[in-house]
Amino acid sequence: MSVHAIEEIVKKLDEAFGHSDLEAVLGFYEDDAILVAEPDRLARGKEEIERFFMHVFALRGRVEQIETNVLEAGGGIALFTSRWRFIGTMSDGTPIEKESIATSVFRKGRDGLWRMAIDNSHGPAILTKASA
Repeated sequence: MSVHAIEEIVKKLDEAFGHSDLEAVLGFYEDDAILVAEPDRLARGKEEIERFFMHVFALRGRVEQIETNVLEAGGGIALFTSRWRFIGTMSDGTPIEKESIATSVFRKGRDGLWRMAIDNSHGPAILTKASA
């Protein structure tokens, strides 16, 4: 089975995240994107998403995709679903590890590049928490 372009993009995003490359990470998002920072808290737009990543970068972590799937509809819209893992370190040296299911919506821009419009790395945990 071939790898979808979005799976390659997510791989590059994860690499940029692992290097705490804020500019590169933000380049994977639309200007008015929504990111689920916590099941009960959303980051809207690049300014809030930037603040979120600055906080997360302090955990000196990395993300790895365990299993992924892409469903692409007409009109340049796609749903990316994954089971992923975060491994990092708290400021006091305590290791932190989290595994979750992500559901993200990508949109293909006029420039032909796929960018995230909605990034929900908390999957079904938002069902009773966050509201758009």
